[in-house]
Amino acid sequence: MCAWFGDARSGVLYFGESAFWHAMREAGGDPAADVRGTAPQRVGRFDLRRERLLPPLATGNPAARSGTWDVLAHPNGRVYFTSYFDASGWVDPATGAAQRFEAAGTGLNELSLLPDGRLLATRYGAAGDGDGSVVVLGPDGALLREIPLAPEPGATVAAKSLAFDPVRGVVWVNTDVIPEDGGAPRHDARVLDLASGREMARFAEPELHFPRFAADGTAYLAWLDGTRLSLRISEPGRALGPQSGREIVLDDAFPTGHDFVQDVRDQEDGRVVATRWSGVVHVLEPDGSLRTAQLPRSEREGFFYTAVATGDRVCATYCAGVTVVCRDL
Repeated sequence: MCAWFGDARSGVLYFGESAFWHAMREAGGDPAADVRGTAPQRVGRFDLRRERLLPPLATGNPAARSGTWDVLAHPNGRVYFTSYFDASGWVDPATGAAQRFEAAGTGLNELSLLPDGRLLATRYGAAGDGDGSVVVLGPDGALLREIPLAPEPGATVAAKSLAFDPVRGVVWVNTDVIPEDGGAPRHDARVLDLASGREMARFAEPELHFPRFAADGTAYLAWLDGTRLSLRISEPGRALGPQSGREIVLDDAFPTGHDFVQDVRDQEDGRVVATRWSGVVHVLEPDGSLRTAQLPRSEREGFFYTAVATGDRVCATYCAGVTVVCRDL
């Protein structure tokens, strides 16, 4: 198991625990290797104030074929999770109660919160290696709606990260477009109207690494243009696109192919935190200044998923065992 995507609430960083990468590596690159074994399914916890791991939360599935991938610390007190090869669900940290969403199906990947408390999820791929989709779930796990991504001839379109723009009522989602002939995957970003399901826009270049919208509709979009990694910030309701909004250059010599912005978080303290696979964490302060930390990597050569800034420290989930790494900014 190793630590995956995280979400923080009340001084606790919750995160997924999955053996997917280890299983795939041990099986020579087979992405379905994870289903050949079973293990207790858990959501990890880390105390951000004391900087120590807490006992994980049990999801109620002691023999799962898949661990937990993404988590969302919901305002209702529950922690929702996805589990790609198994049912997703929620667990209540206060009571230990847990529920799984069997009716929602498998293949769920990343999560985002809607203003009314419903959840958005990406379904990376459908049954039979079909194209991905955006899923709307009720707080009780009911599958309310599914919006398929428009297909690409000769390729499978898989849905990755997503974010909801509460001003326009649209969903931003980035994709892996995987050629059926075995060629290198390409990527695009799509903007979908949540009410109608219609695709409103699509961007192939530059590449959208990660979308994030604050509750007021402020956009934080991480774009890679050649070797220039930027965070574009747009006020609520303003036109959006790769060249829209105020640009914050994060790295003008980005190692394309060897690094990726895995997560962007807007925190309650006004800071915006972008986490890269490599452990480079960019923290944009409310006054517009940029602070950067390079988190130490172990000999296991894992990669980082989600970082949270607390005071002058930053802590990030590290996919090298169930690990959280902290360091001064």
